[in-house]
Amino acid sequence: MTMTIKILRWTAITLATLAVVIGLLVLQLLGLAERAVPDYAGTMDLPGLSAPVEVIRDAHAVPHIFAESDPDAAFALGVSHAQDRLWQMELFRRVVQGRLSEVFGSAALPADRIIRTLDFYGHSKRSLAVLSPELRAALDAYAAGVNAYMSESTRPYPPEFQVLMHTPEPWQPADSVGMVKLLAAGLSGNAFSEVLRTRLMDVLDEEDLKTFDPAYPVDSKPAVRDLASLYRTLGLERIIAAIPDTGPPGASNNWVVDGKWTKSQKPLLANDPHLGMLAPSIWYAAHLNVGDSNVIGVTIPGIPSVVLGRNNHIGWGFTNTGPDTQDMAIEEVNPENPDQYRTPDGWADFVTREEEIVVRLGSDETLVVRETRNGPVLDAIAETFEDVVADGQVVALKWTALTSEDTTIEAGFRYTKARTVAEFDEATRLQVSPMQSMVVADVDGNIGMIAPAAVPVRSDAHETGGLLPASGANPANDWLGMIPHEGLPRVINPSHGYIATANNKIIADDFPYYISSSWDGPYRANRIEDMIEATRLHDVASFEAMLADNKSELAELLVPYFTSVEPETDQMAAAQSLLRDWDATMEKELAQPLIFHAALKQLHTKLYADELGDLADSVTRRRETFLLNALSGDEAAARWCDDTSTAETEHCTDVVRTSLAAGLEVLNDLYGSDMSTWTWGVAHPVVNNHLPMGFIPGVRNIFNIERPSAGGPYTVNRGQTGSGARPFANVHAAGYRAVFDFDDMNNSVYIISTGQSGNPASDYYDTFATLWADGGHIRMTTDRAEIEAGSIGTMTLRPAHN
Repeated sequence: MTMTIKILRWTAITLATLAVVIGLLVLQLLGLAERAVPDYAGTMDLPGLSAPVEVIRDAHAVPHIFAESDPDAAFALGVSHAQDRLWQMELFRRVVQGRLSEVFGSAALPADRIIRTLDFYGHSKRSLAVLSPELRAALDAYAAGVNAYMSESTRPYPPEFQVLMHTPEPWQPADSVGMVKLLAAGLSGNAFSEVLRTRLMDVLDEEDLKTFDPAYPVDSKPAVRDLASLYRTLGLERIIAAIPDTGPPGASNNWVVDGKWTKSQKPLLANDPHLGMLAPSIWYAAHLNVGDSNVIGVTIPGIPSVVLGRNNHIGWGFTNTGPDTQDMAIEEVNPENPDQYRTPDGWADFVTREEEIVVRLGSDETLVVRETRNGPVLDAIAETFEDVVADGQVVALKWTALTSEDTTIEAGFRYTKARTVAEFDEATRLQVSPMQSMVVADVDGNIGMIAPAAVPVRSDAHETGGLLPASGANPANDWLGMIPHEGLPRVINPSHGYIATANNKIIADDFPYYISSSWDGPYRANRIEDMIEATRLHDVASFEAMLADNKSELAELLVPYFTSVEPETDQMAAAQSLLRDWDATMEKELAQPLIFHAALKQLHTKLYADELGDLADSVTRRRETFLLNALSGDEAAARWCDDTSTAETEHCTDVVRTSLAAGLEVLNDLYGSDMSTWTWGVAHPVVNNHLPMGFIPGVRNIFNIERPSAGGPYTVNRGQTGSGARPFANVHAAGYRAVFDFDDMNNSVYIISTGQSGNPASDYYDTFATLWADGGHIRMTTDRAEIEAGSIGTMTLRPAHN
């Protein structure tokens, strides 16, 4: 969701000019919020239902929907989503539609221009035609439920609508398909890494590039291609064929074990997908019952089915695979006719369309979008590529998600219906984007991992292997098709009895297809496998403990370097003493995690800022292998320890010492010089930001949800640190966690990071926040008697007869 958060942050900057006025209206805002809190008990007569539906809210306000048909269950889920998350749904669909400017004014124009260029919503509308009648019925019913609640509820709209004086339009089925597009956008982005790689080649030679990021080799591709040929073809002074991803790291964990590893002799499965932390969470817990069928887990408001969860027979969990599914195509414009571009067959006309963007309190804009055979031309962000392309060239984006035959939402719908691992695998044929490493198990004892999606096959003659922008006119750079479903990464019932993924490399070196060069580091995956093997027989409690594990393998490797250098001050000596006595766990009450991460941030910067110059801030992915190689004496990597901006020759011990000293200075400035008062939990709170109110002074404290948190960027209980005024805050973590017990499905547990409601005046806005931060969960039960025992109310939805 990185793109979404940036878009809304731009919007918030403009809204911040209204901070004084809004500050005066805080009390009124709270009053508006209180009046918008929905009723969870009673009766509503709504058009669109075929039979009555009961929605029982459990003690945590999770809706348990009991319906007689799938469409009626989807209708009731639409009602529940509209009750609790209407603003979130409205905001995200406007991102997908490229219509933020209608609400936020000209500040949102940059976001709308790029989204309209990509035509997310057009693709979403056209994709409806390829969906099954069953899913279309569910989408129609869901939209009817959302709209029925909006039209029939006696409550005012949530406070964001009232503050912004905005009224939502009726929900459309295409809006739901678009939510999947938005998720794909948040989990993709390798095309822009191609641009950064090109820039890095301007400041680093080939050997330094390989040293800087010695990641997994490009699968089934030569490590270095014919440099002379590439120079002649692309005019690049320096080139390397396997530079890993340069963007921010993604993260998630999932693992599954078969009965050999459990007390019950039945599988156990754990999952905790990591995304940007939002208030409310992107996740919304729900249970749908139709007859004897149950599905329970987390939904995404706007989508009419459970996205991650379990039914009576199977359970599943996702991590992001990080495939290379985007390419930047450099298109040559005809100097004699700017309406044409070069193709393998000569000049061809750009296909053009006009997009009308309505701007609140501003002038409306007509955006002319050009498209080539490779994809839309990124004129909306042309300045991004000014130093990458020559005069007379433009950049087009080729991306598997830009299709009008996207059946990903259909795949998700069928996951909820599968009864075996084999049926789940068959449903993954419909997954287009995003690519996820999916673990799955069934009550019969089978386990598996499938990583499905549309992943392009590139020719061995491709100029850059998809790692750098390449000529759009050269047919050698065309995709040859997609990896066949049978050829995608897959493991079913492995002999060792377990599978774990953590965004790490999931394929062997001899895998026949290229998937990615941006695998995450192995630290979390290694730790998960170590913990699986350390406990001979697991149960739900042991899996919960694994999800909450705060041990950092990277800290164990790096701390000895920080403690071995000569201290410059008494404070540094005291800090080294603390680090020596530390077990490398990122616990909330400790000072050591804070000292370690402050020094580590400085070490990253000091090692490569002088070499990269202005590009240093663009390199957001950490370079753990590079650091370890440099500090362990690798000659090529150790050369980076010398600060090229000074006349002296610095060694790695010098950089380690100055990094620890600089890190302590940062902590002194932020928290005072008394180390006994430093704690990781205070410096590393999980920050669930509301969009966009969470970025507005005077209001953010009403909408944002914060709690002290443990974990760190390299722990299983992952908490990625931020930047700016709060450099250690936890901004990217597991907004949802779950453990599925296939011996007794009702013994499964789960949690989200905030609460069910999106209204800050609701008692259920931050219900789970403290329990989540402490590593706890609630039961994931579909037993009606248990649900009713703690219920806070039942809403009966009845068909309205005109």
